[in-house]
Amino acid sequence: MSGNSFQSVLALCGLFLSFSLATVAQSGKAIKIADLEVQVAGTKQPATQLQYAFQAGDVLVLDLENKAKTNYKVTVQEYFSNSPLYSTEETKKLSNLRLTVPQKSVYTITLQSLSETSTKSHFTLTRIPASAASQNFSTHVAWRTVQDTAWTTGTEKVLVKNDLKPETVVDKTFRLASLTNITSNNRSTERFKLPANTRHWVYWVGVGQESVQALQETGKTLAKGATALLSGGNPLVAFGLGLLPQLPQVKSSGYISYYLFNKSNANLFTQDEDGWKPYGVAKGQDVLSDYGKILISQTPKTDDGYLYLGFQNPSTITGLDLTLKVVAFVDNPVYQTRTVRKPAKITTRREPILAAD
Repeated sequence: MSGNSFQSVLALCGLFLSFSLATVAQSGKAIKIADLEVQVAGTKQPATQLQYAFQAGDVLVLDLENKAKTNYKVTVQEYFSNSPLYSTEETKKLSNLRLTVPQKSVYTITLQSLSETSTKSHFTLTRIPASAASQNFSTHVAWRTVQDTAWTTGTEKVLVKNDLKPETVVDKTFRLASLTNITSNNRSTERFKLPANTRHWVYWVGVGQESVQALQETGKTLAKGATALLSGGNPLVAFGLGLLPQLPQVKSSGYISYYLFNKSNANLFTQDEDGWKPYGVAKGQDVLSDYGKILISQTPKTDDGYLYLGFQNPSTITGLDLTLKVVAFVDNPVYQTRTVRKPAKITTRREPILAAD
């Protein structure tokens, strides 16, 4: 070899050595991140999967020692897109398989034995960082549980308000005989039952046509507009709704007394037998007209579910015409139909969390 040729060879060797040293300086130090005895699943079992996180530019070195000498199917793919980095349908081992990672992500290594039963193998995985700066990048993968919801559109009734609805329970006129009348009783009872969902109830009792006319005149004087619409021009309803503070009282001759009973006491009262006991929430003595408002919480509970208003004419010579009105106010829920989004199906899955750089 001539002197010039020898010098050329030395120059090339020096250039190669400089390039190699520069490459080593730019790459990080190789790190073994897995050295495992792995039981690789057979064809009748779910495949064995290992997950690791890698930085873009990392070089992976995979080795798989197949102790059973069976064939394996091996894939390496990016977790989120399932994009393959490496795949082989049949191999007995991996020896120094080097793969370059295209992007920072989680990668799944899938091992499947082509035999029906699982086989034991020795698996090692080495990471060569793309640069010294990413040397400490964590390959550990943390997991979190995520719920995916599929939505559908439907309709449902939504309670928008709860009005009070008046329901007439009693509206009648009847005769109370005098005390000395031998053909008719000077005592009478009226039985009534309150509707379900009653919140409160009101009553009005009046003697003679004069009391009835006074009540009717009050209805005529109700202001036009909201009050009239809500009560329908009925003063007793307006009173029950709180739109009227009071009802008219008529001064005239002819007085009665009234009491609220259960069934057994109503019978004793009607027969004028001793021992009858009224409820205290609704009663009046020597009245020409009277009224009241009673909350359902104040209303007595009776065995048969009925209440009895008993009336007595104390006059010895004058029979009286008596008008009784009872109105119950029940809950009247108002609904609107609205379009709503409803969950049709909720599925739960696990997804990996990449560590920060």
